[in-house]
Amino acid sequence: MNVRAASFRDLARVEQLYREALAGDQGGPGPHPDSPVPQATLLRLWYALSKTLSSLVPLSDTGGVLFVAEDDVEGVVGFIQAQGGSTRPSVWQIINLCVASGRAGHFARERLVAHLCNRGLEQGVRRFHVRLPLDHPLVGVFMEQGFTQFATEQILFCESPEHIPAGDAPPLAIRPGRREDAAAIHLLYRRVTPSHIAEFEGPSLKTWQGSFADGSLARIGRDDVRHLVAERPDVVGWAAIRPAGSGRPSSLSLMCEAHDPAVREGFLDTVLAELPPQPVSCVLRHYDSELIRSLQQRGFAVYGTQLLLIRDLGVKVRIRATAKQKKPVLAHAGIAGSHASSPSLTVLRPSERRERSSPR
Repeated sequence: MNVRAASFRDLARVEQLYREALAGDQGGPGPHPDSPVPQATLLRLWYALSKTLSSLVPLSDTGGVLFVAEDDVEGVVGFIQAQGGSTRPSVWQIINLCVASGRAGHFARERLVAHLCNRGLEQGVRRFHVRLPLDHPLVGVFMEQGFTQFATEQILFCESPEHIPAGDAPPLAIRPGRREDAAAIHLLYRRVTPSHIAEFEGPSLKTWQGSFADGSLARIGRDDVRHLVAERPDVVGWAAIRPAGSGRPSSLSLMCEAHDPAVREGFLDTVLAELPPQPVSCVLRHYDSELIRSLQQRGFAVYGTQLLLIRDLGVKVRIRATAKQKKPVLAHAGIAGSHASSPSLTVLRPSERRERSSPR
């Protein structure tokens, strides 16, 4: 089985595999679903998923990649698609993995994931992440390829936000967010996020800005996302409202000091009053339980649970040449199970990396 970059001649087959996966998830005819596409109830809320043929092959977007697996007998039996962020190109999100039913498609899954990881490492990618519905059949596939569960996310949805009832708490004053608020919003994130997640996801302001909330914090005032903040006197609440588009509802991102119910409830009522009169979705993590409960009390329904899986790749380290080597070599750490044509990869434990990287 060969894994290669997709070309124009693969378009028809890629679209066919994609539509079959969608049909399977919607309960219609087609093979068993084998794609990170949510169940039917989540389909319209899957904001990261490409839904048009033109977006399946990134012809003009250098931040996207698309690889296909080709069997000698059956031809193209699967594809994998990933997207890099413009503000953080070292992080790629896997947004599609679709394979045909049958033996060839089954074995193509691992080949595609391993190939993508190796190609990403060659291009300086240090982290991959993918969101999958809870109990999706592909969760095990990614786990076997070195991905680990990073967080659990709840997808909430409200059909008519203009009819949301207000709570009893007094409204909390908010103002439009500014670019200079980024540092204060990052401090809020550090306060409301478990330390082990914050240290991993946002150890520095620059890293966090490029990854959190789809990188919208790095673009405050430069796109159509509305940022709102509440101060007392430090920033105690932040919200981002992204308008609807491309068949998806508008989306709401939230952070708030949850230990004071009056602050939390007043902030929510004020922010929800700013929502446009159209369906809205909100994704909150498992540690945002108070915000989830407050949104449910205001008419939001939990439409599903998804897992955020992450794989951190190794780093390049320089090791001393042996007597048989004419020059030092660079070893890649952390990739296994690849069937791509690439040099042998050396895995170095953290202690070995420190020892070998220290001056002699």
